[in-house]
Amino acid sequence: MRGLNWKIGDVEIFQIVELGNVGRNIQSMLTDATPLNLKKTPGLYPQFIDNEGNLFANVQSFLIKTANTNILIDTCNGNEKFRESIPEWGNLKTDYLDRIKEIGINETDIDLVICTHLHFDHVGWNTKLVDNIWKPTFINADYLFVKDEYDYWKSKPDNEIDDDFAAFDDSITPVVNAGLAKFVDKNQIIDHNITLTSTPGHTPGHVSILVKSQGESVLLSGDLFYHPCQITNPNWIGSSDSDPQRAIISRLRILKEIANTDTLLLGSHFSNPVSGKVKTRNKIYFFEI
Repeated sequence: MRGLNWKIGDVEIFQIVELGNVGRNIQSMLTDATPLNLKKTPGLYPQFIDNEGNLFANVQSFLIKTANTNILIDTCNGNEKFRESIPEWGNLKTDYLDRIKEIGINETDIDLVICTHLHFDHVGWNTKLVDNIWKPTFINADYLFVKDEYDYWKSKPDNEIDDDFAAFDDSITPVVNAGLAKFVDKNQIIDHNITLTSTPGHTPGHVSILVKSQGESVLLSGDLFYHPCQITNPNWIGSSDSDPQRAIISRLRILKEIANTDTLLLGSHFSNPVSGKVKTRNKIYFFEI
């Protein structure tokens, strides 16, 4: 299934869907996202909820193609990885790598892998199983990890789930051991088109990715927003937010910065059409596709 794509000046961005129809999982993480509350939220139906107030959502990556560089943003769940907290996202056998090839890019053509954060559904394809050993998937790439984020997960904090620790072991550590990891600042400039922007709260070192080219811009928000419903309701917290109040502060800051501008917003779990612009009406934010 060929994904969507966007042109931002001289930069192209491609959607790579690993799993669709994961709305039930995402909805279970948002306590306030009841069918009644969702049906009251403007701009969601019919693209982002159904007529009964059930969420639509994806697990997906984005591939940024510049003149000289292929950059893969977040690598989903990966194949053959045991995950207890969301069993449907574990022990997968998807054709994710073939979906990258549909864009005309092979595994060896990826120059950079950037993870907005290190939850298991954003790092899984960093590695693949080769002779029963987890090996880096993109052998010619530098993997960019925010130093604060990496240090947090390396410490194995008590308040986090085992699946994220397992992902650190099977999807992060093998990359580090292979010498492919580069540790960067939370506001790192990647090149003249691409900059990381610190958006902590979902995790301590969570970043979003700002792409600018020829006067156009897009923000890849990672899990700053689980779903477009949090644009209108930025105080709705997620069960996997490590610091919910800090996540709210990050959401409000970004909303203020991009509202009523031409900046596109793409969320890691937003269902198609994925992209839209943040607008305000009567001092309320909403997502306009």
